[in-house]
Amino acid sequence: MSTAVSSDLDIARALSRRLSGLETGPEPAGAAPYLRLAAAAGAAGPSESPDLPVADEPLNDFSRWDELLAWSLYKVRSSAAFAVDPQGFVIGSSGNVPADGFEGVGAELTYVMSQADVMKPEMGSLRSVTLEFANKRVAGFRADVGDAEGFVIAFIDAEGLNEATRDQIARQLEHSFGVLL
Repeated sequence: MSTAVSSDLDIARALSRRLSGLETGPEPAGAAPYLRLAAAAGAAGPSESPDLPVADEPLNDFSRWDELLAWSLYKVRSSAAFAVDPQGFVIGSSGNVPADGFEGVGAELTYVMSQADVMKPEMGSLRSVTLEFANKRVAGFRADVGDAEGFVIAFIDAEGLNEATRDQIARQLEHSFGVLL
């Protein structure tokens, strides 16, 4: 069991209060500099940013599924995320994961997507699906990586899963795929 030094806790409290807008003023002594973010109301969306389009954002070097999924949660503003392999097995999850995990949902989501491909094959392969229930929403998309086809990345109650974000997550998955397996 490790203990924290009280001065570390004081710095953390002060930074937390400043980031939440409860306190302004000079940085605490010994605090590391951090990036200031623009207020959310004035922030430009991914399609509005002239400096760094989504497709040109630098890629991260994730080595574990939970790292990739935690990053994805932030991108889509979701409460939970999970990844499903082509056979329907959940291979990673992050966020508010229920006690029984996502095994059943992952297998069913993969099945739904494969059946949708059969319905109208001339339309091509289904890219994404959203299932809305009485009090939850599951949104998932298929990411084909090289020769490995049919990985599904899914989110619970995602707010920002659009085409640009989906493509960005797929690019990140492709970049990190070799070390994730």
